[in-house]
Amino acid sequence: MRKQKTFYNPLEARKYRLQRRSGNLARDAIYAFLLLGAVFMITAFAVYIYLFVVSAPWLVIRETSVRGVHELTEKDVLALAAVKPQQNLFAVNCNAVARRIRTNPWVRDVFVGRELPGRLVLIVRERRPVAMVKQGPDLFLMDAEGVPFKRWDTGDEADFPVLTGGGADGRMPAELTARAVALLDELARTRDLAPYGAVSEIHGSTVTGFTVYTDAGLCFRLGFDNYGNKFKRLAPVMADLEKRQIKPAYLLIDLADPTKITVQPRRLPGPPTPAEPAQAYRT
Repeated sequence: MRKQKTFYNPLEARKYRLQRRSGNLARDAIYAFLLLGAVFMITAFAVYIYLFVVSAPWLVIRETSVRGVHELTEKDVLALAAVKPQQNLFAVNCNAVARRIRTNPWVRDVFVGRELPGRLVLIVRERRPVAMVKQGPDLFLMDAEGVPFKRWDTGDEADFPVLTGGGADGRMPAELTARAVALLDELARTRDLAPYGAVSEIHGSTVTGFTVYTDAGLCFRLGFDNYGNKFKRLAPVMADLEKRQIKPAYLLIDLADPTKITVQPRRLPGPPTPAEPAQAYRT
């Protein structure tokens, strides 16, 4: 029995391909429609939940708690926050509130949070002044990171040492400022200078280092680094001066050299006086 030959018909093949493609397109269109519908339903539900939350009467702000303030008052912070009364807790833009509070120079950072059901919390981290620096004709408060953050005025505390020296324009270079901050940290910890008055001025030089002046008239030349060890070497020298009945006021005590300590009178403005020999203490 002879096998019947089949012939390839390009028109029929094209017809079948078009049918398959149309079926695939219809299926893809249905899937896309279902996906868009699901997205629309989820979005509508999310919007409904959001509107329900921001309009819920039990989420109205009933209290605004301000924490961490010392230099500022709660009233100052609330005025900066500018939160509308009876505003919904979740309708508050926390980032915008934080930006407004940070405009005060005393504010280093601020956190704005919510405590259900109706409390807005403002946690303020203030700057801690450790010294004053002169910039042009004005004095500025400087924080523990070496940043001059606020022009000093009569309402601010003035019991801080003044940093002087530095560049030709009177401003300390960044590296010298960082070293001054390290010295201030050491001065805050040491008790060796307590009997000789509070520190009134710290003069910095990129060449010779730091010189500390106290309000009792004493002057300590420290140079750079190892400030704690240098202050520890001071006690026997001061004891010897007391034994000799030499008043420590208006003396220059050079502690920069780790092998010796030199004591001599300070040169003060006035008529010239005969030079006195310096007293050197070997260590």
